[in-house]
Amino acid sequence: MTQIIELEIKRFRGIKSYSGKFARELVCLVGRGDSGKTTLLEAIKCVFSPVWNHSFYDVDFYQLDTSEPIEICASVINIPQILMSESKYGLFLRAYDPEKMVITDSVIENEELVPCLTIQLSVAQNLEPKWKVICGRGKNEKEISAADRSKFNCFMVSDYIDSHFSWSKGNPLNTIFSNTDNADIKSQTVLSALREAKATIDKDDFSHYLEATDKVKKQAASFGLNISDTQTTIDFKDINIKEGKVSLHLGNIPFRLLGKGSRRLASISIQTSIAREEGGIALIDEIEQGLEPDRVQQIARTLKGANSGQVILTTHSRDVIAELNASDLMIVLSNQDTGDVKSEYLGIDNHRLQGVIRACPEAFFAKRILVCEGSTEVGICRALDSFRRKKSKPPMSYGGVAYINGTGSSYIDRALNINELGIPVAVFCDSDVDDKLKTPKSEVRSSGVEIFDCESGNSIEFEFFLNAPWEAVKEAVEYAILIHSKSEESLKDSLKSKYENGSKFPENWRATDNVAIRQAIAKAASVKTKEWFKRIDHGEALGNIIFQYFNEIELTHLGIMLSDIEAWIDG
Repeated sequence: MTQIIELEIKRFRGIKSYSGKFARELVCLVGRGDSGKTTLLEAIKCVFSPVWNHSFYDVDFYQLDTSEPIEICASVINIPQILMSESKYGLFLRAYDPEKMVITDSVIENEELVPCLTIQLSVAQNLEPKWKVICGRGKNEKEISAADRSKFNCFMVSDYIDSHFSWSKGNPLNTIFSNTDNADIKSQTVLSALREAKATIDKDDFSHYLEATDKVKKQAASFGLNISDTQTTIDFKDINIKEGKVSLHLGNIPFRLLGKGSRRLASISIQTSIAREEGGIALIDEIEQGLEPDRVQQIARTLKGANSGQVILTTHSRDVIAELNASDLMIVLSNQDTGDVKSEYLGIDNHRLQGVIRACPEAFFAKRILVCEGSTEVGICRALDSFRRKKSKPPMSYGGVAYINGTGSSYIDRALNINELGIPVAVFCDSDVDDKLKTPKSEVRSSGVEIFDCESGNSIEFEFFLNAPWEAVKEAVEYAILIHSKSEESLKDSLKSKYENGSKFPENWRATDNVAIRQAIAKAASVKTKEWFKRIDHGEALGNIIFQYFNEIELTHLGIMLSDIEAWIDG
C-alpha cells in the first residue's frame, strides 16, 4: 500500500530546507552522523502522526527561530482506498508519473499516471500543528484528521518503543489486530478478563482484615447502621485495566523488560509485518542498535523481501549496507552552515557500486575519503592520527575523514567510484608502478581526485630509506629484525645481495651512511612476498618512526607529501 515518493521539509530541527524523492519499497539512508538522517525519519513520523495532540516545542524549529513556521510535505501513492472517495480526499488527488518521477496537479487521464496525495504539516509560532491535504488546483486544501492519518500505518522504531508492545489504539499491534477476525471482540475480551480476575479475588476472605472490620461493624451498629454483611475485596473502579495495559509477554516477562536488542528486534518484527502484509510505512532508526552483526545481517536480508508498503531505515553499520543492494542506498549530505540537506540515490552503475559497498562500506559514512594504496599507507595514516593528537590537533574522524585500504591495484578504481558518489576523495600511494596503471594519474586528477604520491619511480619505503635520518633508518631495520625474526647474518646477506657492488659491502654497514647502503636497505625491504612493512601494524610502526623524526624530514618529498595530506584533512 502506501509509499512516500517525495518529501519536503522547511525549518524543522537541524534542517532549514530539504527536498528528496523516496519512491522505492526499501530505502536505507546512509551518511555521516549529524547529516540529518534521523530528522528525516522524525519529519515523516510527524506528518503521519496518528494522534491529534502531537506536541511541538521551540526546539523543533530550525535554530529555535519561531518567526517562520515548520512545514513538512509528504506525497504518497498507493493510498488506502477509503481515503480516495470524494467525501474524503478524492477531489485533492494529484498525478504521479513513475517514469519521470514527477508530481503534477493534472487530472489523471492515462494508466501511466498514479494517484497521489500530498499531506502538509505546518506548525506556527503558537506551536499548534495543522495537517492538510493540499493540491494546486481549485479549492486546494482540506484538513486531514488524526483518524485518517492513522490509516497510512506509519510507525517508527527508535529508542522509545515500549508502547509498541501494547494493544491500545494508535499502536502498531492494534493495526495488525484490527485486520483479524477477532477485532470486534477485543474490548469485550479485556473487560471479561477483568471481571474474571475480580471474581477470583473476591473468593479470598481477606481474613487478616476481619478483626479490624468487626470493630467498624460494631461502631456502625452503635450509630444505628447495619453493615453486618460487610466484607473486604477489590473496588472495581480502582482496577484500571484497559487495552493499553494488555501487552505482549515472553512467558511472564513483559516485552518492555527484555534487553534492548530483543525489544528493537520485536518492534521491527511488528512494524515490518504491517508493511509486508497490510501496507504501511515502517521507519527504523539505526537498525543495528543493540544487535549482533549476524542478527543485523539477517534483518537486512529479510527486509529486501517483497512487501506491499515501504521501509525507510538509517544505519551506521557496514554489516547492513554490505547486505543491501546498491539501489537501496540513499546518501544524505548536509551543509552545517546553511542548514540545507540533500539526499540522492547512488546514481552510478549498480555492479561497480556494489563492489565498492562490499569492499569499503565505511566510505558511505564519511564526508571525505582518503584511499590508501595498500596496508603500508593505511598503517602510516594510523600513525599520522596519533601524531596529530600529540600535537593537540583533532583526529581525522573529527572532520569526517576516513582512510580506507585500496588493496593495491584496485585503489584507482575505488577512488574514481567513490568520487562518482559525490564524496570528496584523495589518494595516498606509491609511484613505482605508474606505468602499469589502467587509468593514468593525470586522468584521475582531472576527474577531481587529489593524489598524494611519492617521487616518480619510488615506493613509500624508498622515500623513507632515502630521506630519513640515519638513526630513523637504523630503527626501522631493527624493527624488521625483531618482527620478522631475521638473524644478523640473514639480514646482512639480504642487504649484500641488493648492494650495487656486493663484494665491497661494508662489514660495519650500520656506521656507513651513504646512498648505496640506503638503496640496498630499501630494496631488501621491498622484496615481493617478503616486504618488511606490507601489513597495517608494520606500516603503523614505520609511520611512528617517520613522525618521530618528522622535523628532520619535513622539507623532503616524503615530508611535504605527508604535510599536504594533513592540509587536505584539515581543509
